Amino acid sequence: MPTPQDKEGVRRFLGLIQYLSKFIPNLSDLDASLRILLKSDVEFQWNHEQEKGFQRLKEACTKPPVFALYNVNKPVEIECDSTPMRIQKMMIKLQWYDITVKYRKGTTMYISDALSRAYLEESEEEESDKADMICMLSITPEKYSEIHRATQKELETLMSTIQTGWPDTKNDSPFEVRQYFDSRDQLSVLDSIVYKGCRIVIPPSLRKTMLNLIHKSHLGIVKSKSRAREVMYWPAMNADIEQAVNNCSICAEYQKQQTREPVLPTTTPGLPYSHVGTEVFDYEGKKYLILVDYYSKYIDAVELKAETTIAIIEAMKTVFACHGLPGTLRSDNGPQFSSATFKIFCSDNGIEHERSSPHFQSSNGEAERVVQTVKCLWRKCEDKQFALIDYRTTPLDYINLSPAQLLMGRRPRNTLPASEDLLKPTTPDLRKVKQHFNAQKAKQKFYYDRRRGVKELLPLENGTTVRMETPGSKSLSSGIVVQKANKPRSYLVKIKGRLYRRNRVHLHKSNETVQDEQELPMEESSLD
Repeated sequence: MPTPQDKEGVRRFLGLIQYLSKFIPNLSDLDASLRILLKSDVEFQWNHEQEKGFQRLKEACTKPPVFALYNVNKPVEIECDSTPMRIQKMMIKLQWYDITVKYRKGTTMYISDALSRAYLEESEEEESDKADMICMLSITPEKYSEIHRATQKELETLMSTIQTGWPDTKNDSPFEVRQYFDSRDQLSVLDSIVYKGCRIVIPPSLRKTMLNLIHKSHLGIVKSKSRAREVMYWPAMNADIEQAVNNCSICAEYQKQQTREPVLPTTTPGLPYSHVGTEVFDYEGKKYLILVDYYSKYIDAVELKAETTIAIIEAMKTVFACHGLPGTLRSDNGPQFSSATFKIFCSDNGIEHERSSPHFQSSNGEAERVVQTVKCLWRKCEDKQFALIDYRTTPLDYINLSPAQLLMGRRPRNTLPASEDLLKPTTPDLRKVKQHFNAQKAKQKFYYDRRRGVKELLPLENGTTVRMETPGSKSLSSGIVVQKANKPRSYLVKIKGRLYRRNRVHLHKSNETVQDEQELPMEESSLD
């Protein structure tokens, strides 16, 4: 604001200040030197005192509490005059806002009227709306011409409706422009191109080209939408972007791992040693077979003479001779457990053999956890077998009974002194034991799911196209779900003539089309 040149200029400035007086502390001291000039018997003379007071008042108007931080919860009011070019320019920039235009006399617009009458002389000439909009587009002349031609050809009815005015209802609008009806207040036409606010409305024939440009760098759905929303618009653009990204074969080939699903606790068996988990592990250069009873948590660890199916079977026979044959034996998909010899061994002894999903170790979680427990014990103890005795005879935290008591119904004698009464056989209450175990597993599931941020994945139907990682490849290959396997969250998938079994977390649903192949035998031992 320039310095007042006469009493009228001072009166106009003080009128503005008076309008803001409730926000300016000590106003009477600040404007005293200017109020003197308004007296009828005082000649207008602008001296050092008046300049000092003028600058102090301007400074007070440009800081709190006159100025405050923007509050999104309060209404915003813009005051301006009715210069046609200025109104048009403002309307283009504010089209995506919900605004109400009201007429006021200039004399009641205390701030804007005072500022418009005391404007600074030096000001740059404003460019036209068209030049401003084209500059903002940052687009090559060739692409601009392409959009211009397509718009004239394909959006002629829309341009005509915008320029002549929209009907009151959607049903009264021409059929081809009804999809734009809800955005009608934000649409404008400039140089035969339709804009929604400052974004170009893309004609139908160019939308596929734009989708390819949006997804050129293979960004995800969220980032692709964000890129597009800044500069362009068409009805259902978000849905088209989602479909384009989901159908992209390159993105499907290099997808991230899916979120873990909620944990599935193992079922607590009703009897000791009826359900046993097994695993082969390395320790200090030697191979060991571990067996854990799902009911009692009793552990056996046997050193293997060789890492072969026969050696594993002989080690199991030694343990089973002590505890009896289990009803169910669960293992991973190691070659020793997948062999025909091991299958015959289980069949001959009435053992149901369950194998975990390939490449999904947590599905054999009981044995995996016990391996870590045994390794931890052995690292800290000189005698491996006495370390196992101490583990077997130590009560479990949540039930106050040791694995040996749960399996054998007695406390085996160890190095700690104990009375004969404590060593006498007792029969645990199977019902209470099962209740304790189930409560503990439910608690573990709750904390695991909450910590991992798990998400339930939708089941897959037969014939669904999926992407999954195959052995020896880091990219994801496309295949078809043949059927659901007889294990939870496990599916049989056919890829290039081979049959794979995978957990649901490894299968990414795809919208691609894969040519079906001839039926393959469902022999689980042949699965990869």
